[in-house]
Amino acid sequence: MRGWVVAGLLLLAATSLPAQFLSNLEPERPIEVEDAAPIPFRAISAGVDWTYNVRRGGLNDQGPGWSVLYGAMRSLEVGAAQRYVTRPGRNALRGIASGDLEIHALYGLLGETAQRPALAARVGLIFPTGLDSRGTDLQLGALLTRSFDSFRLHGNFRWTRLGDTVPTERSDRLEGGLAVDFLASGPGRTDTLILGDVTVRSSPVQLGDAIVNIELGVRHRIGVQTIVFGGVGSEISDQPDRPRIRFRAGISHVF
Repeated sequence: MRGWVVAGLLLLAATSLPAQFLSNLEPERPIEVEDAAPIPFRAISAGVDWTYNVRRGGLNDQGPGWSVLYGAMRSLEVGAAQRYVTRPGRNALRGIASGDLEIHALYGLLGETAQRPALAARVGLIFPTGLDSRGTDLQLGALLTRSFDSFRLHGNFRWTRLGDTVPTERSDRLEGGLAVDFLASGPGRTDTLILGDVTVRSSPVQLGDAIVNIELGVRHRIGVQTIVFGGVGSEISDQPDRPRIRFRAGISHVF
C-alpha cells in the first residue's frame, strides 16, 4: 500500500512540474512579457532561438539569441541573455545592439493568493559587449501575474537608463506591457500554451513617438522538461524601417 502511495505522489509531481515549466514565461520565449514567478530553486533553464524581422523598406535582419536562468535561492532567479542580429550598425541606431550581454536578477516579492496577484521586482544590467555598443545600461522593473479559472494575466513595467547616448538619443526609456496566456490542450493535458501581448515603449530618439508592439505565440511541451516555442509579432509606429512582421522560433530545456 505504501508503495502505491509513493508512486502516486511521484506521478503527481511528474505531471504538475512540466506544467509549471510550460507556464514560466521568459522574455522572448517567445513574447517580450514575462511572468512574476522566478524559476524554481536550483532549476536551470537554457534556451536558444532564431528571430527574423521583415522590415518596411526591405532592410530585413535576423539572428540567434540564447538565455540561461538559474534558481539561485527560493524566490530568487538570476540569468543572462545575448542576441545577435545582422546589420549591427543600422540596428544600433534603432537602439538594438548586436551581441550585448544582459544579466538580471528577479525576486518574487509576493506569491499569488485568492486576494492578490503575484508581484516580483527585476534588476538588470546590459554590458556593451556587442558591435557599435556604448555604455552599460541599467534596468529596473516590476512584474505581476494574476490567475483566473482558464487564463492568466501578466503586467510588466520597466525603466531603462542608458550609460552612454548620442545627442539625439533618449537616456531614459520607459516600457510597459500586458499579456494573457491559456492552455490550449484538451481536458487533463498541459502540453500547449497560447499567449499574446501588447507592449508600449518610448522611442529611442528624442521627440519620437511611442512604439507599440503586438505579439502572438505558442509554447509546446515535447518532453518532460523540453519546450519548443514560436511567435509572430508586428511593430506599430511611423518608423520607415519598422519590423512589419517578426518571426521567432526556438527551444528551451529545464535541468
